[in-house]
Amino acid sequence: MSLFLCLSCGADYQVTDKIDLRVVVDSYVQPDKLEKLDVLVALDTSGSMHDNYEDVADGMEMLRSDIESLTLDYQFGYITMDPTRLSYVGPYDASASSIDMLMATSLLESAYLEEGFSATYTFLESEEAINFRRPDADFLLFLISDEDEQSAISADLFYEWLNDNFRDVSHDVVCVVHPDNGEPHWSREIGYKYVELSNLYGKDVVDLQAEDWSVWLSNSSYLTQRKDYIYLSEENPVEESIVVYVDQVMTKDWTYVSASNKVMLGFVPEYGSVVEVGYHVYEN
Repeated sequence: MSLFLCLSCGADYQVTDKIDLRVVVDSYVQPDKLEKLDVLVALDTSGSMHDNYEDVADGMEMLRSDIESLTLDYQFGYITMDPTRLSYVGPYDASASSIDMLMATSLLESAYLEEGFSATYTFLESEEAINFRRPDADFLLFLISDEDEQSAISADLFYEWLNDNFRDVSHDVVCVVHPDNGEPHWSREIGYKYVELSNLYGKDVVDLQAEDWSVWLSNSSYLTQRKDYIYLSEENPVEESIVVYVDQVMTKDWTYVSASNKVMLGFVPEYGSVVEVGYHVYEN
């Protein structure tokens, strides 16, 4: 799209500058209301991970508190990452005490293999999973390890299998591993395959060394509460060009916050609503 500005520079001639504009449309879908949720935690229980058990237990207890603001119909299950010595504890539901949740990680058997993809597949295809997995419940998977995923299953193949296995419900994956951030780790300790899987879900991994693991909840695309804002993907939009639609109906009940480059709605869209923001940006 082009905008022509004609500048009169004298009686004998005229100069025309061409300014190119590009149309951008950003959107998000308000999550559906959460009713049932199954949370599976695949935990690396090799010797090097023992110091992290307390962090995992604390993080899951905090996650449970956040989930209870959305639904009380949930359950947690824990498995090891060794498909040849698969250990499972659970399920823990709303009736489980805080001590039950804090003890769960320590009840898993120590294991040698660190094959998060293979262990998850093996468990969910087993008879034992029948007592945990509810076909009508949304599903959240945590993969937690201090080394890379070591099975023969690629991130692409695991992603395809998860999408096929949970095609009738919402599902998401959060990987808590060592990111490739330039820190002095052995190359095998960086969770390259977990990074690949996280990228397929449109997110980054959660750093295993981070002190605050509360980002686990925000790293799930459908567990967040309804939101009334959208960050724009392009900087410096032409403000007068911004238009906002909710479920294909234009609304003028919004403001643009330039400091954070986001559009704030004056109301909270309903569950499942589609919010679209269109605007122009100048081409470089």
